[in-house]
Amino acid sequence: MKKKIALWSVFYLVTLLLIGVLWGLFYPAASVLKKLAMSQERGSTLLIPLSFLLLSFLYAFLRARKEGKRGRWIAAYGWLTATTALVLILLYFYLKQMTGS
Repeated sequence: MKKKIALWSVFYLVTLLLIGVLWGLFYPAASVLKKLAMSQERGSTLLIPLSFLLLSFLYAFLRARKEGKRGRWIAAYGWLTATTALVLILLYFYLKQMTGS
């Protein structure tokens, strides 16, 4: 029983760390995109893709939890880390495209 609690504690700790990384990068990106949208008089439409990126992380978290319940921890961590990496890469390319650099 203690092993199961420790496994889930580590899983949620890793999830919180990844959410912290995403928050640390999405918060400044959202403010830059919002300023860019306001200067182009487009409203906040530039923020919509960021929402989809965060929703993809939410899906991966739910999928990882399902894998953890099945006892397949490598698959669970794979879902979390791979989706975080994909979200960060897509965020980078989106910011690069929107800022024109």
